Amino acid sequence: MSAALLALEDRVAVDAAAGYAAAVELERRADALGNEALLMRARLCWIDMLRRTGDVREATRQIKAIHAWARKHGDRRLQARAHLVQASIERLSGHRAGSLQHALKAVELLDETATAPMQVWHRLRLADALAENSDMDAARPRYRRVEELARELHDWERLLVALNNWAYSEYRAGNLPQAAEVARRMQDHAVVRGYHLDSDALDTIGAIQIANGEYAEAEQTMQVCIARSKSAGANDADEMAEYLLTLARAQRGLRATDRALRSLHTAHTLCTERGLHEVLVRVYQERVEVHTARGEHAEALAAQEAFIAARESLPSPQRKSMRVILCGLRRYLAGHSRTTLH
Repeated sequence: MSAALLALEDRVAVDAAAGYAAAVELERRADALGNEALLMRARLCWIDMLRRTGDVREATRQIKAIHAWARKHGDRRLQARAHLVQASIERLSGHRAGSLQHALKAVELLDETATAPMQVWHRLRLADALAENSDMDAARPRYRRVEELARELHDWERLLVALNNWAYSEYRAGNLPQAAEVARRMQDHAVVRGYHLDSDALDTIGAIQIANGEYAEAEQTMQVCIARSKSAGANDADEMAEYLLTLARAQRGLRATDRALRSLHTAHTLCTERGLHEVLVRVYQERVEVHTARGEHAEALAAQEAFIAARESLPSPQRKSMRVILCGLRRYLAGHSRTTLH
């Protein structure tokens, strides 16, 4: 039972719907055994799969009991995993500061009970959360250390994910030369190890192509990306909305605005169904650009108003709360310039 759960907990990627079914069955077996620790691990697995398939609201509701049980029983590894899942939930809900806070807590809780994949995975999520909070100066050394850890462990799959996330974060921060350089290392690594680039990696490449004005190439990349994602099964709640948004930007660059609006319509539907508030803001922003390109001023104004309303609905943490998070982060980074593997 424990080994079966570990296979779910530490895998890089798994079809979320299949993973949910497997975790529910493991929970049933743990319940029959009367083993509460195994039951809670299984429950956290299916909560994470709920989050990844798009039921963010239910995942948010269910995870509270996991946090409470893990704290009560002093289960640091379960606490660390729960904070990692919570960080992803907060990110999808648009709570960037909350995502950073939980990602930091997930890393602080790592001890000798943490598995080797956790050592990489949790630190990668912290780097991502820093980047999402517009702090690439703090994120960059974290990404670099994650790359070192993955190489030390010969964890080639997580190395691919880490390089992709790093490249995308540099792109989002407007650091195009750095994004292209890290993306090149990602592609070289995939070739050497015989890996096919997954949809997330193709989305990163497509975004960089758009930034370089290679719109036709980007549209083709994103079509392959979306087809590959559909054939592989859902891996995260926001991935398809993100891919469609990138595709729409490529189509706008080609002046294929009819296609761009269709892509944005589907992305908008996914965002509203799944509560993807942060992605929804960027969908409205892109709609403004497309309608403006079409000379549709009334539609552009309506999209602008929707964009402003969606942006203002995002959580805006008080400055005091953010200072508390950043002070905790500085204390952690000061004491962990290097990572000891347990």
